[in-house]
Amino acid sequence: MSEKRTEALLATPLPPMETGLATYALRVLAGTADIIDWMVAYPPGSDPQLLPANVRSLPIESLEEGNLPVARVFQIGNSPHCFSVLQALYRFGGTALFHETVLHHMLRHCYLETDRMDDYRRELAFCCGPAAEAVEKDLSSADISAADYDKMLKRYPLIGRALHASHSAVCLNSYSGSILKGSYPGGRVLSIGHPLSPLPEMEIPSKPFTLCFGMVGTCHPGRNPECVIEAVELLRDDFPDAGLILIGGGYPDGLPEWVMKTGRVDEKEYQGWIRTLDYVFDARHPSCGETSGSLLEAMRAGIPSIVTASGMFINLPSDAVIRVPPDSIVQGIREAVRMLESRPDLRNTLSKNGVSYAEDTGSEERLLSDWKRVLLLAGKPPEEDPAAENCISISPAWQEPPDGFSRDLDTVPVTWKFSGTAELEGPEFTYGALVTVWGEGTAGGIELESKPTVIDLDGRKLHFSGNGWVSNVIWK
Repeated sequence: MSEKRTEALLATPLPPMETGLATYALRVLAGTADIIDWMVAYPPGSDPQLLPANVRSLPIESLEEGNLPVARVFQIGNSPHCFSVLQALYRFGGTALFHETVLHHMLRHCYLETDRMDDYRRELAFCCGPAAEAVEKDLSSADISAADYDKMLKRYPLIGRALHASHSAVCLNSYSGSILKGSYPGGRVLSIGHPLSPLPEMEIPSKPFTLCFGMVGTCHPGRNPECVIEAVELLRDDFPDAGLILIGGGYPDGLPEWVMKTGRVDEKEYQGWIRTLDYVFDARHPSCGETSGSLLEAMRAGIPSIVTASGMFINLPSDAVIRVPPDSIVQGIREAVRMLESRPDLRNTLSKNGVSYAEDTGSEERLLSDWKRVLLLAGKPPEEDPAAENCISISPAWQEPPDGFSRDLDTVPVTWKFSGTAELEGPEFTYGALVTVWGEGTAGGIELESKPTVIDLDGRKLHFSGNGWVSNVIWK
């Protein structure tokens, strides 16, 4: 008799939506459908016909609280394709699978596109408090360049509300896990591998240059393509027959004749072009906390990899890549290639160790092992998990003030103000709270101090009197 499969929800974009999260979702679903009874909620633009035969699905706007499994995973990245998934997380709660630790690009774009500026400003207030207005003003400057705009959005990741809405998080690299672990109780953040699809039959194109350097994956400002192009231009002084192949979409026009771009290609062509490369460069900085699936594909193909010492690249095995300083990308790439060209033994070692790492983190065995852990976490909400005590918090910057309170935007941080008497009531399973409060009066019968103080109160109902401010409540 077969073992009963665990029921779970995965809210995610699906192909043909042009995001890596869509293809990632299909890999996970195909690899786990025998052990997980999946319900997939997909946004508009997805094709549910591409799902495995035994996977149920419904449009994400059809989700209702009454028809959801206990285990809920919401797959979120910094892409407009994920906006409706994030809104569903806000509504229903669950486990957030973060492909990136920056969501500002997506939130700003989507709120502006849908004329929801008030909601965008509340996201800013949630994360930035009294500085929200100044941040919005800086981002609206007409003089800011695309690169500086990208860096500023990354400076304010705007992930706070997603953290607040989720009881646990899953990341695809330990770098992101280290960023998020302080936002959850112990044991509520997992780092897992990045599955890779089985290789298709492919034809490897003829090499367009004697020595082929390459970038792989969709271009965006954080990948610093201009630095890579400048580095290859310098390398051509040493290797005149060298050229650069840009494999993927989004790269600019007007490139030198020794730069070739493939545009967006299907999987068979994509894998074939990767195998024409002698070296691959991934110069991402500053990081969004993302895992580079394109770099893993190049490493699996045995291409020696040169990356920035930034983001998830910091945690790659030191014997599988060469890292260069983010503030010296051009010279770093040039010197790394020169060294490897003079050290074929080192180049071969990088290639061998890169293959081993990519095959391990992308294997079917790792996928099954990781997702069993994910489902154990997702299937245990905080109220059922003693390790998750004190994880349900209130943010005055985002949540509407209860009766008896008003939002005060002039305090640092944003607070709820009370004058007279007021009451807060916690969820049914709570038995008290840690409250950050100050003013003149009492909270739970305890005299308030003039400066912010954390008071430990018992009971589901918290009573306040006098005049004061509440900046945070963590329910027990």
